[in-house]
Amino acid sequence: MGSEDLKERLPESKNSDEIARLSETFNHMLDRIQSSVSQLRAVTDAVAHDLKSPVTSIRGTLESALCDGTNDRLQESVGEAIEGLDRLLQRLNTTLDLAEAEAGALHLDRKPLDLSEVATQLAEIYRPAMAEKNQRLVLDLEAKVVIDADSSLMERVVSNLLENELMHLPDNSEILIRLRTEQGSAELIIQDNGPGFPLEIRERAFERFVKGEQSPGHGLGLAFVDAVVQIHGGSVKIGIAPSGGALITMSLPVGVFQPA
Repeated sequence: MGSEDLKERLPESKNSDEIARLSETFNHMLDRIQSSVSQLRAVTDAVAHDLKSPVTSIRGTLESALCDGTNDRLQESVGEAIEGLDRLLQRLNTTLDLAEAEAGALHLDRKPLDLSEVATQLAEIYRPAMAEKNQRLVLDLEAKVVIDADSSLMERVVSNLLENELMHLPDNSEILIRLRTEQGSAELIIQDNGPGFPLEIRERAFERFVKGEQSPGHGLGLAFVDAVVQIHGGSVKIGIAPSGGALITMSLPVGVFQPA
């Protein structure tokens, strides 16, 4: 066993003695290390590929400003470069958070969190931008749906879902957010009457860097949603709304979290 080859495993005996249990535990540890290394390599390759275009664009903007030589053009180009760097930093942070979440290494600050308040507050933040596109946002929220969760991560999850609606839905669409408690779970449903997910995207929507051909995003939002929901002990799935639009259902356990 070495850093170049993590495929080897200790032989496991059918006996239940200490050596057999130690071998099983050691192999389980190797499985996790191999998975983490594979994810790290995949993320590194994807990030290197994904960063090439924005870095080239930022460099071109600044180079053009230097050639132009006027103060107005220089200020404009520097502003564009800063915006590009902000987007780049956001993409890097999301990629790193996603890698940590998938590896089970993301720190959670669990506290009682009213999911209905989170949905209400974020809906009000996104409502003006949606109104500019004549998108109608409807809330149907059960009150006091409390889960134990990291508030910052859960707000990012709901924000990502609303950002997707704003980004991909055509004008004059309707978005419905419904929150219910069902059999010990908090069920948050976001559905719309848009064109829905293409079949090839729907089956792989929670994989990183998977997005539609016309999507202006980076293919990280839903992957991040899935990873965060899973480490909170929940699940998220994609379906088809009665109107034929997109349907995303997120389920999270309600009640008090008991640390091990």
